Amino acid sequence: MSHAEKKVRFKKELYRLWGMHLSRDYKVSRRDLMKGMIGLGLSATAISMIMRKAPFSIKKAWAAEGGTPEERAVNAAKALYANSPKKTISIMHPSGSGGNMSPFSAEWKELTGFDVELIEVPVTQTHQKGMQEAVAQTGRYDLMLPAPLSLPDFAESGLAHDLTAWVDQYNPELFDGPNKLEYPVSDFGQKYKGKMYGLYCDGDWWLLNYRKDKLAEAGKSPKSKRSVVDTWAEYDQLAAEMTDKDNDFWGALEYRSPFWNKFHWMTRFQSKGVLYFDKDMKSMAASPESIQAVEGLVAIQEYMPPEQFAYGFTENYAQYYAGGRGFFEFGWPSLWRYSHDVAGAQSIIAGTDANGPTQTGISKVPGDIVNGKLIRADVMPFAWDFVVNAHSEIPEASYLYAQWLTGPTMSMRSIPNEGGYFDPWRNNHFLDPSDEFFTAYPGDFLGTSYEAVVDCVPEIILRGGAEYHDALDRNLQAAYNNQKTPTEAMEDTAKEQDRITRRLGKDVQIEAWRALAGMYPSALQEASGADKWGA
Repeated sequence: MSHAEKKVRFKKELYRLWGMHLSRDYKVSRRDLMKGMIGLGLSATAISMIMRKAPFSIKKAWAAEGGTPEERAVNAAKALYANSPKKTISIMHPSGSGGNMSPFSAEWKELTGFDVELIEVPVTQTHQKGMQEAVAQTGRYDLMLPAPLSLPDFAESGLAHDLTAWVDQYNPELFDGPNKLEYPVSDFGQKYKGKMYGLYCDGDWWLLNYRKDKLAEAGKSPKSKRSVVDTWAEYDQLAAEMTDKDNDFWGALEYRSPFWNKFHWMTRFQSKGVLYFDKDMKSMAASPESIQAVEGLVAIQEYMPPEQFAYGFTENYAQYYAGGRGFFEFGWPSLWRYSHDVAGAQSIIAGTDANGPTQTGISKVPGDIVNGKLIRADVMPFAWDFVVNAHSEIPEASYLYAQWLTGPTMSMRSIPNEGGYFDPWRNNHFLDPSDEFFTAYPGDFLGTSYEAVVDCVPEIILRGGAEYHDALDRNLQAAYNNQKTPTEAMEDTAKEQDRITRRLGKDVQIEAWRALAGMYPSALQEASGADKWGA
Protein backbone atom coordinates (compact mmCIF):
# COMPACT_ATOMS: atom_id res chain seq x y z
CA MET A 1 0.00 0.00 0.00
CA SER A 2 1.41 3.41 -0.98
CA HIS A 3 1.88 6.25 1.47
CA ALA A 4 -0.97 8.20 -0.14
CA GLU A 5 -3.30 5.19 0.14
CA LYS A 6 -2.35 4.72 3.80
CA LYS A 7 -3.05 8.39 4.45
CA VAL A 8 -6.51 8.17 2.88
CA ARG A 9 -7.29 4.97 4.80
CA PHE A 10 -6.11 6.56 8.06
CA LYS A 11 -8.25 9.62 7.47
CA LYS A 12 -11.36 7.59 6.73
CA GLU A 13 -10.88 5.46 9.84
CA LEU A 14 -10.47 8.58 11.99
CA TYR A 15 -13.66 10.03 10.56
CA ARG A 16 -15.45 6.73 11.17
CA LEU A 17 -14.40 6.65 14.83
CA TRP A 18 -15.44 10.22 15.38
CA GLY A 19 -18.76 9.63 13.64
CA MET A 20 -19.50 6.66 15.90
CA HIS A 21 -18.68 8.86 18.89
CA LEU A 22 -21.17 11.50 17.69
CA SER A 23 -23.85 9.04 16.59
CA ARG A 24 -26.96 8.50 18.68
CA ASP A 25 -26.90 4.82 17.71
CA TYR A 26 -23.66 3.98 19.54
CA LYS A 27 -22.21 4.28 23.01
CA VAL A 28 -18.71 5.13 21.92
CA SER A 29 -17.39 7.14 24.87
CA ARG A 30 -14.68 9.77 24.84
CA ARG A 31 -12.37 7.17 26.46
CA ASP A 32 -13.15 4.57 23.74
CA LEU A 33 -12.63 7.19 21.04
CA MET A 34 -9.17 7.94 22.44
CA LYS A 35 -8.32 4.22 22.55
CA GLY A 36 -9.30 3.93 18.89
CA MET A 37 -7.02 6.85 18.03
CA ILE A 38 -4.12 5.23 19.87
CA GLY A 39 -4.79 2.11 17.79
CA LEU A 40 -4.30 4.23 14.68
CA GLY A 41 -0.82 5.17 15.91
CA LEU A 42 -1.57 8.71 17.02
CA SER A 43 0.59 10.17 19.76
CA ALA A 44 -0.81 11.51 23.02
CA THR A 45 0.01 15.03 21.88
CA ALA A 46 -1.81 14.59 18.57
CA ILE A 47 -4.84 13.08 20.30
CA SER A 48 -4.93 15.93 22.79
CA MET A 49 -4.85 18.47 19.99
CA ILE A 50 -7.66 16.73 18.11
CA MET A 51 -9.85 16.36 21.18
CA ARG A 52 -9.22 19.94 22.35
CA LYS A 53 -9.18 21.97 19.17
CA ALA A 54 -10.56 20.07 16.26
CA PRO A 55 -13.78 18.22 17.08
CA PHE A 56 -16.03 20.48 15.04
CA SER A 57 -13.75 20.44 12.04
CA ILE A 58 -13.51 16.64 12.20
CA LYS A 59 -17.28 16.38 12.60
CA LYS A 60 -17.74 18.61 9.59
CA ALA A 61 -15.23 16.68 7.51
CA TRP A 62 -16.71 13.31 8.47
CA ALA A 63 -20.23 14.49 7.79
CA ALA A 64 -19.29 15.93 4.41
CA GLU A 65 -17.29 12.93 3.21
CA GLY A 66 -18.73 12.37 -0.25
CA GLY A 67 -19.53 14.84 -2.98
CA THR A 68 -23.24 14.03 -3.28
CA PRO A 69 -26.09 13.34 -0.83
CA GLU A 70 -26.00 9.70 -1.94
CA GLU A 71 -22.27 9.32 -1.33
CA ARG A 72 -22.49 10.96 2.09
CA ALA A 73 -25.34 8.64 3.05
CA VAL A 74 -23.54 5.51 1.87
CA ASN A 75 -20.24 6.38 3.57
CA ALA A 76 -21.94 7.14 6.87
CA ALA A 77 -24.13 4.01 6.75
CA LYS A 78 -21.08 1.82 6.05
CA ALA A 79 -19.42 3.24 9.14
CA LEU A 80 -22.47 2.39 11.22
CA TYR A 81 -23.05 -1.14 9.94
CA ALA A 82 -20.52 -3.18 11.91
CA ASN A 83 -21.85 -2.16 15.31
CA SER A 84 -25.49 -1.82 14.32
CA PRO A 85 -27.86 -3.74 16.63
CA LYS A 86 -30.11 -4.45 13.65
CA LYS A 87 -29.03 -5.15 10.08
CA THR A 88 -32.37 -4.71 8.25
CA ILE A 89 -34.22 -1.42 7.74
CA SER A 90 -37.97 -2.08 7.78
CA ILE A 91 -40.15 0.39 5.87
CA MET A 92 -43.92 0.85 6.16
CA HIS A 93 -45.08 2.20 2.82
CA PRO A 94 -48.40 2.89 1.05
CA SER A 95 -49.66 0.22 -1.32
CA GLY A 96 -48.44 0.67 -4.87
CA SER A 97 -45.24 2.52 -3.99
CA GLY A 98 -42.98 -0.52 -3.60
CA GLY A 99 -41.88 -0.34 -7.23
CA ASN A 100 -39.96 2.85 -6.45
CA MET A 101 -37.91 1.11 -3.75
CA SER A 102 -37.65 -2.66 -4.21
CA PRO A 103 -35.47 -2.60 -7.38
CA PHE A 104 -32.77 -0.74 -5.45
CA SER A 105 -32.71 -2.70 -2.19
CA ALA A 106 -29.93 -5.05 -3.34
CA GLU A 107 -27.83 -2.07 -4.45
CA TRP A 108 -28.19 -0.42 -1.03
CA LYS A 109 -27.20 -3.69 0.67
CA GLU A 110 -24.15 -4.08 -1.53
CA LEU A 111 -23.07 -0.50 -0.78
CA THR A 112 -23.71 -0.46 2.97
CA GLY A 113 -24.45 -3.96 4.26
CA PHE A 114 -27.97 -3.05 5.41
CA ASP A 115 -30.93 -5.07 4.12
CA VAL A 116 -34.33 -3.53 3.39
CA GLU A 117 -37.73 -4.98 4.30
CA LEU A 118 -40.80 -3.42 2.66
CA ILE A 119 -44.11 -3.62 4.57
CA GLU A 120 -47.10 -2.53 2.49
CA VAL A 121 -50.25 -0.99 4.01
CA PRO A 122 -53.32 0.54 2.30
CA VAL A 123 -52.88 4.13 1.11
CA THR A 124 -55.64 5.39 3.40
CA GLN A 125 -54.18 3.70 6.51
CA THR A 126 -50.65 5.10 6.73
CA HIS A 127 -51.72 7.66 9.33
CA GLN A 128 -53.67 5.14 11.41
CA LYS A 129 -50.83 2.59 11.35
CA GLY A 130 -48.39 5.26 12.43
CA MET A 131 -50.52 6.40 15.37
CA GLN A 132 -50.90 2.77 16.47
CA GLU A 133 -47.10 2.51 16.52
CA ALA A 134 -46.93 5.75 18.55
CA VAL A 135 -48.86 3.94 21.30
CA ALA A 136 -47.28 0.49 20.96
CA GLN A 137 -43.69 1.76 20.51
CA THR A 138 -42.60 -1.56 19.02
CA GLY A 139 -40.00 -0.22 16.64
CA ARG A 140 -41.42 -2.62 14.03
CA TYR A 141 -41.04 0.04 11.38
CA ASP A 142 -37.75 1.88 11.17
CA LEU A 143 -39.05 4.13 8.43
CA MET A 144 -42.63 5.12 7.63
CA LEU A 145 -44.08 6.78 4.53
CA PRO A 146 -47.03 8.96 5.54
CA ALA A 147 -48.31 12.07 3.81
CA PRO A 148 -47.23 15.48 5.23
CA LEU A 149 -50.68 15.64 6.86
CA SER A 150 -49.38 13.15 9.44
CA LEU A 151 -46.25 15.05 10.47
CA PRO A 152 -47.79 17.14 13.30
CA ASP A 153 -49.50 14.17 14.96
CA PHE A 154 -46.45 11.96 14.50
CA ALA A 155 -44.20 14.65 15.98
CA GLU A 156 -46.44 15.56 18.91
CA SER A 157 -46.95 11.90 19.82
CA GLY A 158 -43.20 11.31 19.99
CA LEU A 159 -43.33 8.91 17.04
CA ALA A 160 -41.37 10.97 14.49
CA HIS A 161 -37.65 11.39 15.04
CA ASP A 162 -36.37 14.96 14.73
CA LEU A 163 -34.20 14.87 11.59
CA THR A 164 -32.85 18.41 11.84
CA ALA A 165 -29.36 17.50 13.08
CA TRP A 166 -28.89 14.79 10.44
CA VAL A 167 -30.12 17.08 7.68
CA ASP A 168 -27.52 19.64 8.80
CA GLN A 169 -24.82 16.99 9.13
CA TYR A 170 -25.36 15.02 5.92
CA ASN A 171 -26.85 17.73 3.70
CA PRO A 172 -29.47 16.11 1.42
CA GLU A 173 -29.41 19.31 -0.71
CA LEU A 174 -33.07 20.13 -0.22
CA PHE A 175 -33.07 23.87 0.35
CA ASP A 176 -30.40 25.34 -1.90
CA GLY A 177 -28.41 24.54 -4.99
CA PRO A 178 -29.57 23.18 -8.35
CA ASN A 179 -31.16 20.06 -6.84
CA LYS A 180 -33.33 21.75 -4.22
CA LEU A 181 -37.08 21.65 -3.79
CA GLU A 182 -38.75 25.00 -4.36
CA TYR A 183 -40.44 26.95 -1.60
CA PRO A 184 -43.13 26.77 -0.20
CA VAL A 185 -43.48 23.02 -0.71
CA SER A 186 -39.98 22.53 0.69
CA ASP A 187 -41.15 23.77 4.08
CA PHE A 188 -44.78 22.88 4.65
CA GLY A 189 -44.34 19.27 3.57
CA GLN A 190 -41.19 18.44 5.57
CA LYS A 191 -41.14 20.74 8.59
CA TYR A 192 -43.23 21.16 11.71
CA LYS A 193 -42.57 23.95 14.21
CA GLY A 194 -39.35 24.76 12.43
CA LYS A 195 -37.89 21.24 12.71
CA MET A 196 -37.41 18.57 10.04
CA TYR A 197 -39.62 15.53 10.53
CA GLY A 198 -40.08 14.36 6.97
CA LEU A 199 -37.90 13.73 3.94
CA TYR A 200 -39.68 13.96 0.61
CA CYS A 201 -39.65 11.06 -1.80
CA ASP A 202 -42.56 12.23 -3.95
CA GLY A 203 -44.06 15.36 -5.49
CA ASP A 204 -47.85 15.45 -5.61
CA TRP A 205 -49.26 18.84 -6.40
CA TRP A 206 -52.27 18.63 -8.68
CA LEU A 207 -52.33 19.55 -12.35
CA LEU A 208 -55.26 19.70 -14.74
CA ASN A 209 -55.18 17.06 -17.48
CA TYR A 210 -57.31 17.65 -20.57
CA ARG A 211 -57.99 16.19 -24.00
CA LYS A 212 -56.03 18.35 -26.41
CA ASP A 213 -57.43 16.51 -29.43
CA LYS A 214 -61.04 17.12 -28.36
CA LEU A 215 -60.31 20.80 -27.75
CA ALA A 216 -58.90 21.16 -31.27
CA GLU A 217 -61.87 19.32 -32.76
CA ALA A 218 -64.15 21.87 -31.11
CA GLY A 219 -62.16 24.70 -32.69
CA LYS A 220 -60.82 25.95 -29.36
CA SER A 221 -57.33 26.69 -28.06
CA PRO A 222 -55.72 26.80 -24.60
CA LYS A 223 -55.49 30.20 -22.93
CA SER A 224 -51.69 29.81 -22.84
CA LYS A 225 -48.96 27.17 -23.04
CA ARG A 226 -49.30 26.41 -19.32
CA SER A 227 -53.00 27.03 -18.80
CA VAL A 228 -55.92 25.63 -20.78
CA VAL A 229 -58.28 27.88 -18.74
CA ASP A 230 -57.43 30.53 -16.17
CA THR A 231 -60.54 30.72 -13.99
CA TRP A 232 -63.07 28.34 -12.46
CA ALA A 233 -65.83 30.03 -14.44
CA GLU A 234 -63.96 29.21 -17.66
CA TYR A 235 -63.39 25.65 -16.45
CA ASP A 236 -67.10 25.15 -15.65
CA GLN A 237 -68.16 26.55 -19.02
CA LEU A 238 -65.72 24.43 -21.03
CA ALA A 239 -66.65 21.27 -19.12
CA ALA A 240 -70.30 21.89 -20.02
CA GLU A 241 -69.49 22.54 -23.68
CA MET A 242 -67.35 19.41 -24.04
CA THR A 243 -69.89 17.05 -22.47
CA ASP A 244 -71.55 14.65 -24.93
CA LYS A 245 -73.85 12.45 -22.85
CA ASP A 246 -75.20 10.55 -25.86
CA ASN A 247 -71.70 9.27 -26.56
CA ASP A 248 -70.70 8.76 -22.92
CA PHE A 249 -68.14 11.57 -22.98
CA TRP A 250 -68.07 13.89 -19.98
CA GLY A 251 -66.66 17.32 -19.34
CA ALA A 252 -65.17 16.54 -15.93
CA LEU A 253 -63.99 13.47 -14.02
CA GLU A 254 -63.74 14.93 -10.54
CA TYR A 255 -63.64 12.84 -7.36
CA ARG A 256 -66.93 12.43 -5.53
CA SER A 257 -66.27 9.31 -3.48
CA PRO A 258 -65.47 9.35 0.26
CA PHE A 259 -61.95 10.37 1.28
CA TRP A 260 -61.02 11.64 -2.19
CA ASN A 261 -63.66 14.32 -2.64
CA LYS A 262 -62.29 17.02 -0.34
CA PHE A 263 -59.30 17.94 -2.46
CA HIS A 264 -61.47 19.66 -5.06
CA TRP A 265 -62.94 21.92 -2.39
CA MET A 266 -59.48 22.77 -1.03
CA THR A 267 -58.23 24.20 -4.30
CA ARG A 268 -61.48 25.79 -5.50
CA PHE A 269 -62.24 27.44 -2.15
CA GLN A 270 -58.78 28.80 -1.32
CA SER A 271 -58.33 30.32 -4.77
CA LYS A 272 -61.02 32.78 -3.65
CA GLY A 273 -58.48 34.32 -1.28
CA VAL A 274 -59.68 32.66 1.94
CA LEU A 275 -57.78 30.01 3.93
CA TYR A 276 -59.06 27.09 6.02
CA PHE A 277 -59.12 29.17 9.21
CA ASP A 278 -58.91 32.84 10.14
CA LYS A 279 -56.03 34.24 12.19
CA ASP A 280 -57.70 33.09 15.43
CA MET A 281 -58.25 29.55 14.18
CA LYS A 282 -61.98 29.93 13.48
CA SER A 283 -63.02 27.57 10.69
CA MET A 284 -63.84 29.37 7.45
CA ALA A 285 -65.73 26.38 6.05
CA ALA A 286 -69.04 28.25 6.46
CA SER A 287 -67.78 31.45 4.80
CA PRO A 288 -69.61 32.76 1.72
CA GLU A 289 -66.58 31.83 -0.37
CA SER A 290 -66.65 28.24 0.86
CA ILE A 291 -70.37 27.82 0.27
CA GLN A 292 -69.96 29.31 -3.21
CA ALA A 293 -67.21 26.78 -3.92
CA VAL A 294 -69.44 23.88 -2.84
CA GLU A 295 -72.30 25.19 -4.99
CA GLY A 296 -69.95 25.16 -7.98
CA LEU A 297 -68.81 21.62 -7.16
CA VAL A 298 -72.43 20.43 -6.96
CA ALA A 299 -73.41 22.20 -10.18
CA ILE A 300 -70.64 20.68 -12.27
CA GLN A 301 -71.79 17.17 -11.36
CA GLU A 302 -74.24 17.46 -14.25
CA TYR A 303 -71.23 17.06 -16.55
CA MET A 304 -69.75 14.03 -14.77
CA PRO A 305 -70.59 10.32 -15.15
CA PRO A 306 -73.01 9.13 -12.45
CA GLU A 307 -70.50 6.44 -11.46
CA GLN A 308 -68.08 9.10 -10.15
CA PHE A 309 -69.61 8.71 -6.71
CA ALA A 310 -68.19 5.19 -6.54
CA TYR A 311 -64.78 5.81 -8.10
CA GLY A 312 -61.67 6.06 -5.99
CA PHE A 313 -58.17 7.02 -7.07
CA THR A 314 -57.37 4.16 -9.46
CA GLU A 315 -60.87 3.76 -10.90
CA ASN A 316 -61.08 7.44 -11.70
CA TYR A 317 -57.70 7.39 -13.40
CA ALA A 318 -58.84 4.52 -15.61
CA GLN A 319 -61.90 6.45 -16.81
CA TYR A 320 -59.54 9.02 -18.27
CA TYR A 321 -56.63 7.12 -19.78
CA ALA A 322 -58.13 3.67 -20.45
CA GLY A 323 -61.77 4.55 -20.95
CA GLY A 324 -61.33 7.88 -22.69
CA ARG A 325 -64.56 9.08 -21.05
CA GLY A 326 -63.58 12.55 -19.88
CA PHE A 327 -62.31 15.89 -21.12
CA PHE A 328 -60.96 17.24 -17.82
CA GLU A 329 -59.37 15.38 -14.93
CA PHE A 330 -57.39 16.74 -12.02
CA GLY A 331 -54.62 14.40 -11.10
CA TRP A 332 -51.34 13.66 -9.51
CA PRO A 333 -48.34 13.50 -11.86
CA SER A 334 -48.81 9.74 -12.11
CA LEU A 335 -51.95 10.31 -14.20
CA TRP A 336 -49.78 11.85 -16.91
CA ARG A 337 -47.51 8.80 -16.82
CA TYR A 338 -50.40 6.37 -17.08
CA SER A 339 -51.90 8.37 -19.93
CA HIS A 340 -48.73 7.69 -21.86
CA ASP A 341 -48.57 3.95 -21.31
CA VAL A 342 -46.07 3.90 -18.50
CA ALA A 343 -46.10 0.70 -16.44
CA GLY A 344 -48.48 -1.05 -18.78
CA ALA A 345 -51.31 1.38 -18.30
CA GLN A 346 -52.80 0.44 -21.69
CA SER A 347 -53.85 3.99 -22.39
CA ILE A 348 -55.97 4.73 -25.44
CA ILE A 349 -54.91 8.40 -25.48
CA ALA A 350 -51.15 7.92 -25.65
CA GLY A 351 -50.63 9.25 -29.17
CA THR A 352 -47.46 11.28 -29.85
CA ASP A 353 -45.68 12.87 -32.77
CA ALA A 354 -42.54 14.94 -33.21
CA ASN A 355 -44.12 17.72 -31.14
CA GLY A 356 -45.08 15.49 -28.21
CA PRO A 357 -48.46 14.15 -27.03
CA THR A 358 -51.22 14.58 -29.59
CA GLN A 359 -54.29 13.75 -27.53
CA THR A 360 -53.48 14.98 -24.06
CA GLY A 361 -52.59 18.35 -22.62
CA ILE A 362 -51.41 19.49 -19.19
CA SER A 363 -52.35 22.70 -17.43
CA LYS A 364 -52.04 24.55 -14.15
CA VAL A 365 -55.16 24.41 -11.99
CA PRO A 366 -57.67 27.25 -12.52
CA GLY A 367 -58.09 30.08 -10.05
CA ASP A 368 -60.15 33.17 -9.29
CA ILE A 369 -59.63 36.88 -9.73
CA VAL A 370 -59.13 38.48 -6.29
CA ASN A 371 -58.46 42.21 -6.09
CA GLY A 372 -57.60 42.21 -9.77
CA LYS A 373 -55.09 39.33 -9.52
CA LEU A 374 -55.45 35.71 -10.61
CA ILE A 375 -55.01 33.50 -7.55
CA ARG A 376 -54.34 29.80 -8.02
CA ALA A 377 -54.39 27.45 -5.01
CA ASP A 378 -52.85 24.23 -6.21
CA VAL A 379 -53.50 21.70 -3.46
CA MET A 380 -50.91 19.02 -2.75
CA PRO A 381 -52.64 15.88 -1.48
CA PHE A 382 -50.17 13.29 -0.22
CA ALA A 383 -46.59 13.75 -1.49
CA TRP A 384 -45.11 10.95 0.59
CA ASP A 385 -42.42 11.61 3.21
CA PHE A 386 -39.88 9.33 4.80
CA VAL A 387 -40.33 9.60 8.57
CA VAL A 388 -37.88 7.92 10.96
CA ASN A 389 -39.52 6.06 13.84
CA ALA A 390 -38.22 7.47 17.13
CA HIS A 391 -38.56 3.95 18.59
CA SER A 392 -36.32 2.37 15.95
CA GLU A 393 -33.12 0.60 17.03
CA ILE A 394 -31.33 2.07 14.02
CA PRO A 395 -32.71 5.58 13.47
CA GLU A 396 -29.59 7.10 11.94
CA ALA A 397 -29.04 4.28 9.45
CA SER A 398 -32.72 4.51 8.52
CA TYR A 399 -32.39 8.23 7.88
CA LEU A 400 -29.34 7.60 5.71
CA TYR A 401 -31.24 5.12 3.54
CA ALA A 402 -33.95 7.76 3.02
CA GLN A 403 -31.37 10.37 2.06
CA TRP A 404 -29.75 7.95 -0.37
CA LEU A 405 -32.97 6.97 -2.17
CA THR A 406 -34.21 10.57 -2.34
CA GLY A 407 -30.90 12.04 -3.48
CA PRO A 408 -30.86 13.91 -6.79
CA THR A 409 -29.28 11.04 -8.75
CA MET A 410 -31.07 8.11 -7.10
CA SER A 411 -34.47 9.80 -7.30
CA MET A 412 -33.90 10.40 -11.01
CA ARG A 413 -33.57 6.61 -11.29
CA SER A 414 -36.26 5.49 -8.86
CA ILE A 415 -39.13 7.82 -9.81
CA PRO A 416 -39.62 6.70 -13.43
CA ASN A 417 -39.28 3.05 -12.45
CA GLU A 418 -42.31 1.01 -13.46
CA GLY A 419 -44.54 -0.33 -10.71
CA GLY A 420 -44.44 2.72 -8.44
CA TYR A 421 -46.01 6.15 -8.31
CA PHE A 422 -43.46 8.52 -6.80
CA ASP A 423 -43.36 11.67 -8.90
CA PRO A 424 -40.95 14.55 -9.61
CA TRP A 425 -40.18 17.09 -6.90
CA ARG A 426 -36.53 18.21 -7.07
CA ASN A 427 -35.50 21.00 -9.39
CA ASN A 428 -33.16 18.74 -11.34
CA HIS A 429 -36.15 16.49 -12.15
CA PHE A 430 -37.84 19.39 -13.91
CA LEU A 431 -34.89 21.32 -15.30
CA ASP A 432 -32.34 18.62 -16.13
CA PRO A 433 -34.23 15.34 -16.60
CA SER A 434 -32.61 12.16 -17.82
CA ASP A 435 -33.85 10.59 -21.06
CA GLU A 436 -35.67 7.91 -19.04
CA PHE A 437 -37.24 10.57 -16.87
CA PHE A 438 -38.46 12.62 -19.81
CA THR A 439 -39.87 9.49 -21.44
CA ALA A 440 -41.98 8.90 -18.35
CA TYR A 441 -43.16 12.55 -18.30
CA PRO A 442 -43.17 13.67 -21.96
CA GLY A 443 -44.31 16.91 -23.50
CA ASP A 444 -44.93 20.02 -21.40
CA PHE A 445 -45.52 18.20 -18.15
CA LEU A 446 -42.20 18.92 -16.41
CA GLY A 447 -42.18 22.60 -17.37
CA THR A 448 -45.79 23.10 -16.31
CA SER A 449 -45.24 21.29 -13.03
CA TYR A 450 -42.16 23.36 -12.24
CA GLU A 451 -44.07 26.58 -12.81
CA ALA A 452 -47.03 25.34 -10.75
CA VAL A 453 -45.03 24.61 -7.58
CA VAL A 454 -45.13 28.29 -6.55
CA ASP A 455 -48.93 28.07 -6.34
CA CYS A 456 -48.98 25.04 -4.04
CA VAL A 457 -51.09 25.04 -0.89
CA PRO A 458 -50.98 22.44 1.88
CA GLU A 459 -53.64 20.21 3.28
CA ILE A 460 -54.57 20.98 6.90
CA ILE A 461 -51.12 20.02 8.18
CA LEU A 462 -51.85 20.57 11.86
CA ARG A 463 -52.22 18.40 14.92
CA GLY A 464 -55.60 16.71 14.45
CA GLY A 465 -55.34 17.21 10.68
CA ALA A 466 -56.96 13.85 9.96
CA GLU A 467 -59.96 14.86 12.12
CA TYR A 468 -60.35 18.23 10.40
CA HIS A 469 -60.24 16.42 7.07
CA ASP A 470 -62.79 13.84 8.15
CA ALA A 471 -65.33 16.51 9.15
CA LEU A 472 -64.86 18.15 5.78
CA ASP A 473 -65.04 14.88 3.87
CA ARG A 474 -68.29 13.63 5.45
CA ASN A 475 -70.17 16.88 5.05
CA LEU A 476 -69.02 17.44 1.48
CA GLN A 477 -70.23 13.95 0.69
CA ALA A 478 -73.65 14.87 2.07
CA ALA A 479 -73.77 17.99 -0.13
CA TYR A 480 -72.71 16.10 -3.24
CA ASN A 481 -75.48 13.54 -2.63
CA ASN A 482 -78.12 16.21 -1.93
CA GLN A 483 -78.49 15.04 1.67
CA LYS A 484 -77.58 18.54 2.83
CA THR A 485 -77.57 21.90 1.11
CA PRO A 486 -74.13 23.43 0.55
CA THR A 487 -74.88 25.91 3.34
CA GLU A 488 -75.96 23.20 5.80
CA ALA A 489 -72.99 21.01 4.94
CA MET A 490 -70.40 23.71 5.45
CA GLU A 491 -72.00 25.15 8.58
CA ASP A 492 -71.85 21.65 10.08
CA THR A 493 -68.22 21.32 8.95
CA ALA A 494 -67.31 24.59 10.64
CA LYS A 495 -68.98 23.58 13.91
CA GLU A 496 -67.16 20.24 13.96
CA GLN A 497 -63.79 21.79 13.12
CA ASP A 498 -64.17 24.46 15.81
CA ARG A 499 -64.94 21.74 18.37
CA ILE A 500 -61.77 19.88 17.33
CA THR A 501 -59.77 23.08 17.83
CA ARG A 502 -61.17 23.69 21.30
CA ARG A 503 -60.47 20.10 22.36
CA LEU A 504 -56.87 20.18 21.14
CA GLY A 505 -56.20 23.60 22.67
CA LYS A 506 -57.00 26.76 20.76
CA ASP A 507 -53.88 28.70 21.70
CA VAL A 508 -51.58 25.88 20.64
CA GLN A 509 -53.45 25.38 17.38
CA ILE A 510 -53.39 29.11 16.62
CA GLU A 511 -49.61 29.15 16.92
CA ALA A 512 -49.18 26.17 14.61
CA TRP A 513 -51.76 27.46 12.12
CA ARG A 514 -50.17 30.91 11.81
CA ALA A 515 -46.83 29.23 11.17
CA LEU A 516 -48.40 27.08 8.43
CA ALA A 517 -50.22 30.07 6.91
CA GLY A 518 -46.85 31.83 6.76
CA MET A 519 -45.68 29.13 4.33
CA TYR A 520 -48.48 29.79 1.82
CA PRO A 521 -47.63 31.36 -1.55
CA SER A 522 -47.16 35.11 -1.18
CA ALA A 523 -50.05 35.95 -3.55
CA LEU A 524 -52.49 33.94 -1.46
CA GLN A 525 -51.11 35.33 1.79
CA GLU A 526 -51.74 38.84 0.49
CA ALA A 527 -55.22 38.03 -0.82
CA SER A 528 -56.26 36.43 2.49
CA GLY A 529 -54.52 38.95 4.74
CA ALA A 530 -52.39 36.19 6.28
CA ASP A 531 -49.27 38.21 5.51
CA LYS A 532 -50.29 40.51 8.38
CA TRP A 533 -51.11 37.81 10.94
CA GLY A 534 -47.63 37.16 12.21
CA ALA A 535 -46.40 33.76 13.32
